[in-house]
Parts: sequence; C-alpha cells; structure tokens
Amino acid sequence: MLCQFSLAQAPNLTNWKIDTLPMGDLIYKANQSKNNWVFVQSGGIWDIIQNPYSKHKGDSLPFSKKFINKKFKHFEGRKFVKKTTDGFLIGFNNGEFSGGLHFMDLKGHGVYEIEKGITINNFFEFQSKIYAIEGMYFGKIIEIFKVNGFWKTQSVSNLYDIPKLIADHNNEKLIVGSQYIFKFGKDLKPIEILKSPFYWGILYPSSILIDNEVLYLSMRQGVLKIKKFDTHPTYEWFTPK
Repeated sequence: MLCQFSLAQAPNLTNWKIDTLPMGDLIYKANQSKNNWVFVQSGGIWDIIQNPYSKHKGDSLPFSKKFINKKFKHFEGRKFVKKTTDGFLIGFNNGEFSGGLHFMDLKGHGVYEIEKGITINNFFEFQSKIYAIEGMYFGKIIEIFKVNGFWKTQSVSNLYDIPKLIADHNNEKLIVGSQYIFKFGKDLKPIEILKSPFYWGILYPSSILIDNEVLYLSMRQGVLKIKKFDTHPTYEWFTPK
C-alpha cells in the first residue's frame, strides 16, 4: 500500500541532501516540481519513490470494474475503501464536483448511500470503532456505525484544517492537515501539536513515517524531516542529490 505508514522507521536518505526549506517564494517553485514522492517498504528498508497516484486507496473490492461501474455513477474518481464484517464502506472524493459515503455488501448486491456530499480523505479504526477524516475546505472527524442493520455517521470533532493523512503514534492518532498536525486520543478531541513554517498543503503530502521523536513527510519536490515533532519541532528539507 502506497498511501501512508506509521512504522517506527526512517526513510533511506542516502541519496538525498539537506536543502533550503520551501518558504516564501520557494514554495511556488516547489509546487511546480515534477517530482512527487512517497515512502514504500522494500526489503526491510523504507525507500522514497515517485508517487504513482492511485485513485483507489485502502482495501480492494472483489468485483470486476464493469460490475462496480454499474453500481456507482462516480466510481472513476478518487475513492477510499474500508472492509467491514458485512461489506465495504466506500468514500468518494472528487473535490468540488462530488463526494459521498456508500456501503456495498460482500456479494455486491446491496448498495446504499450513507451520506451525500461529504469528501472522505481516509478511514481509520480507534478504540474498536470506525472513523473517517473528511473535508475539502474545513475538516471533520466522523464516526461510522450501525443502527438497526444500516450504517450511519455522526460528527465527532471539527478541524480548522483539511485532514490529509493519518498515522498511529503512542496509542493515539496523528492527523496531518494542509499546514497543521493534530493529536487524536481517547477523549476524541484533536489537539494541535504543530503548525508548519510553510503551507505544505500546496505540495500534497502523500505518506508518513515516524521514528521515535522524528516524523517524516513525503510530498512534492522533497521530504520534510521534523525532529521532536510532539514537543519542540525543528525542520529539515531533503531533496535528491
């Protein structure tokens, strides 16, 4: 899976150099870069490769493309899939054009819309419950649960940022937005732990690695290393040698 990770390991930066942080006008140059990076594990090492930009993230669906297209009008867009004991939660995210959360049973016959108009950015499990991060302009954490045999949603917390990625850390969740990182714990209230010195949302963060007190974010042009991210963050920007 090439979306996001939370293993306590660092990426292989052997062929990378420390560069100037993309602040000020440099952020626009970085945004124009043809390099888009993602972490991927290979032979016990976390390598950094070009992002393949798969539109399908999460669990796979055991149905043919033709079969699925008959069930969903917007299936060609971005989607996030979460397998459950009775089927699949499918979140569609086509930006300003459309979005929504659907359910499909294990045989692909029973399909219904859970909620219309929401833009799912990923699913996650926490304390034996299913949640999702969603939002296009402002963010939200929602819980997804069953009532009388049907899946429903309810809002848990609002975010003043657009949630992009999520990872495990010390029995909590870290949520990476367009410029902030939040901690989400047992009280279900997200707490801001840092604000980036530049707007990394314009560089499309794609994956996370956490190595004790060091967090790595892969994105367009380079890799951001944040030391002591949970207490006194300092930043290093890596680009290929």
